[in-house]
Amino acid sequence: MAQTAILPGVSGESTARQRTMQQRTGKIIAAALDLFCSNGLEDTTIEAVAKRAGVGPATIYRYFETKAELAVQCGISYWEKVSGQYLYYLQQPNYQSASGRDQMAVIFQIFTTIFEEEYLFFKFLQEFDVFARSGRIPPERLAAYEACILNLKPYMTNALEKGLTDGSLSFFYPVDEVYFTVTHALLALMQKLASTGKILQSDERVALAVQVKITGELLLAGLQGCKNFTNRNTQERGFTL
Repeated sequence: MAQTAILPGVSGESTARQRTMQQRTGKIIAAALDLFCSNGLEDTTIEAVAKRAGVGPATIYRYFETKAELAVQCGISYWEKVSGQYLYYLQQPNYQSASGRDQMAVIFQIFTTIFEEEYLFFKFLQEFDVFARSGRIPPERLAAYEACILNLKPYMTNALEKGLTDGSLSFFYPVDEVYFTVTHALLALMQKLASTGKILQSDERVALAVQVKITGELLLAGLQGCKNFTNRNTQERGFTL
C-alpha cells in the first residue's frame, strides 16, 4: 500500500491540513467559477458560492479576503486549465516541423475550439474585465492573472517569427505588436459573442463559432500579405501615410 510522502520538516498532521485546505479551496473555486460563468460576477454573492460549495461564508473569507480576490483566483485557475489542455497540441512534433503559416493556422483553430468548448468562460472574461476596470481588483493581483494569459505568447511569437523567416508570412509590424493585436481582436470578439449572444434577428444568420473561425482565417490571410496589401491600397488611393 502506497504511503503519502512527507516533506522534510513537515509533520503528517501539517501535510493532511494542507491537503484539506487545497481540496476545500478547489471546491470553492469550482463553485464560484460555475456561478460566475452562468450568473455573472455582480449577481453572484459569497453566500451563493458557499451554498454551492457546501461550506459556510466564513470559510470562504478565511481563504479569500474579498469577492474580487476569489474572482482573480477563478480566472487564474481557468486559464491554467485551458493552457494545460490546449497548449499540448503546440508541443507535438508535427506542429514543430510545420511552417510559420501552418503553425498560426493551428493556433487560430485552437481559439475556435476553445470558444466552442469553453463558451461560458468567455462570458466570465467579459464580466471580469468590467469588474477589473471598476478598480476593485488591486493591480498586483491583475499581474498574476495576466501572467497566465501570456502563456500562449511564446508559441504565437515563435510562429510569427518562423513565418517571416521561411517566407510563409509577410508583415512589417513588430512581432509583439502583431501578437497583441491578433489576440486582443480574437478575445474581444469571443467575449462579445459569449456575453451578448444573439440579440438581433440578423445575429441568427451566422453561428457564433463560425464567426470566430472566419475571423481567424481573415487574420491569417492578412498575415500572409498585409505588407503588400497596405502599400498597394494606400498608393492606389493617393494617400501618403
